[in-house]
Amino acid sequence: MLYLICDISKNCLVNRMNLLMLICEPLLFVSVSKMKDVIILSLLGILGMGRCSKDELVNVALRGKAAQSSTSYGGTAKRAIDGIWNPTYEYLSCSHTSGETSPWWRVDLLETYQVTSVTITNRDTLAERINGAEIRIGNSLENDGNSNPRCALISSIPAGGSTTFQCHGMQGQYVNVFLRGYMQYLTLCEVEVNAHPAPIEMGPTQASELNLIVPVTDNVALKKTTRQSSQYSHMGGSNNAVDGRRLSMYKDKSCSRTKSQVNPWWRVDLQRAYNVTSITVTNIEDVDPEMIDGAEIHIGNSLQNNGNNNPLCAVISSYPAWEVMTFQCSGIEGRYVNVFLPGCNKHLSLCEVEVNVGSRPDMRVQDMKRGQDILCPDHKTRYENAATGGIANQSSQWDMFGDANNAIDLSWSNWYLEGSCSHTKAEVDPWWRVDLSKTHNVTYVTITNRGDCCSDRISGAEIHVGDSLFNNGNSNPLCARIPYIPAGQSRTFPCGGISGRYVNILLPGKEKYLTLCEVEVQASTFQAGLPSTAHKTAVTAPNRNLAWLWDLLISLGRTAIRKEETYNQNSTEEETFDHDKISFETQRPVDKVPENLVSGGIEVHSSQYDSHGAASNATDRKRNPLYHAGSCSHTEAETNPWWRVDLLDTYQVTFVTITNRGDCCLHKINGAEIRIGNSLENNGTNNPLCAVISEMREGQPMDIPCNMEGHYVTIVLPGREKYLALCELLTLSTLTAGVA
Repeated sequence: MLYLICDISKNCLVNRMNLLMLICEPLLFVSVSKMKDVIILSLLGILGMGRCSKDELVNVALRGKAAQSSTSYGGTAKRAIDGIWNPTYEYLSCSHTSGETSPWWRVDLLETYQVTSVTITNRDTLAERINGAEIRIGNSLENDGNSNPRCALISSIPAGGSTTFQCHGMQGQYVNVFLRGYMQYLTLCEVEVNAHPAPIEMGPTQASELNLIVPVTDNVALKKTTRQSSQYSHMGGSNNAVDGRRLSMYKDKSCSRTKSQVNPWWRVDLQRAYNVTSITVTNIEDVDPEMIDGAEIHIGNSLQNNGNNNPLCAVISSYPAWEVMTFQCSGIEGRYVNVFLPGCNKHLSLCEVEVNVGSRPDMRVQDMKRGQDILCPDHKTRYENAATGGIANQSSQWDMFGDANNAIDLSWSNWYLEGSCSHTKAEVDPWWRVDLSKTHNVTYVTITNRGDCCSDRISGAEIHVGDSLFNNGNSNPLCARIPYIPAGQSRTFPCGGISGRYVNILLPGKEKYLTLCEVEVQASTFQAGLPSTAHKTAVTAPNRNLAWLWDLLISLGRTAIRKEETYNQNSTEEETFDHDKISFETQRPVDKVPENLVSGGIEVHSSQYDSHGAASNATDRKRNPLYHAGSCSHTEAETNPWWRVDLLDTYQVTFVTITNRGDCCLHKINGAEIRIGNSLENNGTNNPLCAVISEMREGQPMDIPCNMEGHYVTIVLPGREKYLALCELLTLSTLTAGVA
């Protein structure tokens, strides 16, 4: 026995003995003779559980120390590392924070490890609360560890399910789960950290090729030359943002600020080109902190368009007041760092911008063209609020205070109990609609969010405008998607003159509440010749007379698929269904789409699952989301699967529209990246990033604005054992002038 123990690596033995202690600890009061038998049998069993080696992975979180930003409902932080995978909160094995701004949970691993993966078990109710959380790993406790490098973004985890996120050997003592946003709850039913002990000589953090974190230097922006598009007052000079102070109050004279204008910007000249690894931004606290939402960080060597056309590092999608946030830039080379805020009537405030650089070779990324696509109101034209006097309806009503007509009562009160907000029940895809009584050309829709609580509920809502009441009006053309509206604030969304009698607000998802405290529709009486700038990518409804039949067929088909999934639950993939059970799929009414630029291109993908899943299916101009109808591409399960289309020329790609599967597996596309450019390096997956798909609806198209130039459009899904399926991909593009 001694020889066997000595032949085992130290770390493996320690881990096995830790497990032995967990087994033997309750037996301390057992008689000595019985205790010997227990220890011998346990030791033999544990040592024999598998062959130890230097490469063995262990859940190092079990012996760590957990902490979190707050505790509510008795959900202490240590519950998430108790080794129990029970997803039901009432069984006392899940952590739980209070409702707060940007809650976090952290485990101290007690020493530095190379983290291969992190597995998180979600609770079985309110599962959507974890959507958007970030996993961060590193050795720093600055900002409670939430500024450490990011391993992964959690788009979603099924209710009661566990999902593993690959971290590729990132080094760190602390593992954080961090959820941005206002009034968020963070609940974790188990966190497992699979890791190796880190080498004694600490090298650079290892990460995936798609998201490499490199060593950083000191802040090279400190005291450098700055400029901005305008200056609000003598206290808001551009140089305040590089004075080395993270003071977040404007009155402290340490924040820059522009005037309200179209597309404000700020720029720092680093004096020479660097490979920028990360940008850290401190937001303002006392003057419209939410105004920074949607700002873009650009890095490059050009001063064209004041530097705002340089390659994009990141987009600031949601940012609480005073918070300090770090954005990874993966070594983009540039002398100039710009913060650019697209939109009308915007002002840009920055309390500190820090630029960290490394020695990584330049990432060749393409310039963007920013600012030319911004449409601002023509103040010479007076638009009416066409919603005034309209008739409002909604999918359900929460209580006596939440009538649909409250949202068009011309009262901007944002406290629900004052009786001026609409409110649905919790349901699947809640909606609200106003009938304008006649067709208008809708130019802008302004929405006021509630201010007393739950402001994040509006995120992801869609504005639709049109003349059809099919699907309650929710299939009319899309005007805009609402990424975020701060509590009690109003936001205006341009619709480009879409013609329509009905304006709908649709909130896709399960167990969703839709609350609107005011909806204003700026429009003019319908003119047949008025051009519309809206991208015509909305789903065309089937023949109304057959709609009931089609809905019934879809329902029966999904029921057959779910039964087959249950029957084949031990199979490796869902495409083992009995084709006879869903043979009607090929009879689905063909939903023709507008002329699609990619239809004449050349499509390829990394692999093909079977005869139904050819790459060219994704550009056949059919939005049939049922896989066995033969209109979707599908790869095998592999690492980083990809799909690519060669447009045969260089185009300015304005929008990319993707249709997700509708028969099953809608979550498989989560995390996919859209890349556009002229390079075939790494099969086109190194081209500049247009967007990351965090979540898509089942069988529905999603419009993604890109406004990028390229010869190739590539969809890549980072991760191991991933399937990539696309049921239609459409691009709205124009040929780039001067390109052969």
